[in-house]
Amino acid sequence: KRAQVPRACPRCRKLQKACSDFRPCQRCVRAGLGKHTSAGSPSTPHGYTSFARDSFHRQNGLLSPQVIQHCSERFHSRLYPTIPIVTQDYVRHLESRADGSEAGNEAYCVLLGMCAMVLLQVEDPAGTGMAPPHIPAKNNRAFGSTLLEEALAAHRHLARRPSPSFEHVLLTFFIYACHGTLLHHSQAFFFLREATTLHHLTRLDTMDPQTRQLADRLFWVLLISERSHGIRYRRPVTLQITSAGPILPMYPASQQPLHAGFVCLAALFRPLDTSFIALLNQELSSIRPSVESLDEVENGVATALDERSMAVLEATQKANLYVTQAWLLIIIWQLRLRLGQLIAPTEPIQSANAATAGSARPGISRTYGYPLQVARNLTISVQDLPVDSIKVHGVGITEKVFDVACAAANVLARIPNSHGDMTQLTRKAVAENDFAYLRRLMQQLPSGSTVYDDLLVKHISQ
Repeated sequence: KRAQVPRACPRCRKLQKACSDFRPCQRCVRAGLGKHTSAGSPSTPHGYTSFARDSFHRQNGLLSPQVIQHCSERFHSRLYPTIPIVTQDYVRHLESRADGSEAGNEAYCVLLGMCAMVLLQVEDPAGTGMAPPHIPAKNNRAFGSTLLEEALAAHRHLARRPSPSFEHVLLTFFIYACHGTLLHHSQAFFFLREATTLHHLTRLDTMDPQTRQLADRLFWVLLISERSHGIRYRRPVTLQITSAGPILPMYPASQQPLHAGFVCLAALFRPLDTSFIALLNQELSSIRPSVESLDEVENGVATALDERSMAVLEATQKANLYVTQAWLLIIIWQLRLRLGQLIAPTEPIQSANAATAGSARPGISRTYGYPLQVARNLTISVQDLPVDSIKVHGVGITEKVFDVACAAANVLARIPNSHGDMTQLTRKAVAENDFAYLRRLMQQLPSGSTVYDDLLVKHISQ
C-alpha cells in the first residue's frame, strides 16, 4: 500500500494515483489544474471527497445580466424584509466572481437559486418576458423551474468539503425554498436538512465581516424555516439557540424597520425549542408537560410582536407576522386540546372588540372557543393589508391561514343555535363572518383555490 495515497489531493485520490506532499502536486501542475486543486483541499486524511465538476456545463445565455438585475431588485423589495440573506452589493459581488472556477461556479449557482426563487414565488406564474428567446419556457413558472433544474444539476457536482462555503449553504436554502413553493414537501425537507447541516459545518470565523453578517442571518432564517416546517409537517428539528451560536442583533425599529421585522419573526419562533417540537411530534417521554410550561411558550409567542416595531414595518412584514402568530397560537391550543389542558370557559367568548392575540389572558386561551378569538384578531389585523403583501410569502402562508380556518370551523360546528339569545347569535354571526373572510383570503393565496379550498370543504363536511 502506498503511504502517500492517504495524503493525496482530491484529484489524485479520485484518479487513484500516487501523489506527493506538495500542494499543488506535480501531477496536477502538469495537467494545468494547479490553481483549482490547491485551494480547499482537505487538511486531514479523513477529509471529504471533492467531486469533480467536469460533467456539469452551464447552459449558454440562461442567466442574463438583465434577469439577474431584475430578480435582485425584486428580491430586495419583496423578500429581503423577511429573509435578509442577500444584499444587492452581495449580488454584484457574486456576478463579478461567476467565472469558470469552482468558487465562480458556486457564485453562479447562488444567482441561479435566487432568480429561481423570485420567479417561482414572487412573480406572476403566468407572466412572460423573462426567459431568453432560445429557452423554451412559456411563462415565469416554467422559466423558474428551468433555473431550478440548472441549480440542481450544478448542486450535484459541487465539491463536498469539511468546511462548506457560505455560497454552498445559501444555494441549498434556495433549492429548499423553490421545492416548498412547488409543493414538493419531501424534497423541500431533504434540502432544508442539508442546509442546516452545511451551516453547522461552516467556519464562520474565517469569513469577512459582510459575509459573516449574512451567514448569521441565514442561521436564523434556517432556524425559523426548520421550526415552521417541523410544526407544519411534524418533522424533527436540529438547530438550537445557544450562547455559542450566532447572535441576532436587536435593531431599533425606527432606524432599520426591515431588520426589525426579521427580529420579530425570530422572536415568534424562539420559544418553540426542540423540546416543544418533540412534544408536538409525540416523542415518547416519561415527563408529562405542565400547564405552566405551555403557558410560558404561549406567552413568548403572544408577546413577540412589539407594537412600536409593528407600527413602522412594511405591509409584507406585518402580514407574515400576524398570520404566523395566529397560526402558532392555534398550534399551541391544539396541543393543549390533545393533552387535556382545556377548561370550561368561565365567561363567554370575547366580542369583536376583544384585545389582540398578544394580550390574550391565559384563562381564555385554554377554553374551547379560543380559535374564534384568534380568527377575529387575525381578521382585524390583516383585512386592510394588500393581498399581494400576503401572497408574496408563498404557499407556506396559505397553509397557515388554512390551519386557522380549520380550527375556527371546528369550534363553529359545536356552537348550538340559540334562537332566544341575541348576544350569542351576534357573536356566532361575527365568528362566521371571520371564517368566511379567512376562506376568501385563502382562495386568493398561492394554491389556495386549487388545493386548500377543496381540503377546507372536505374538513367542514366531516
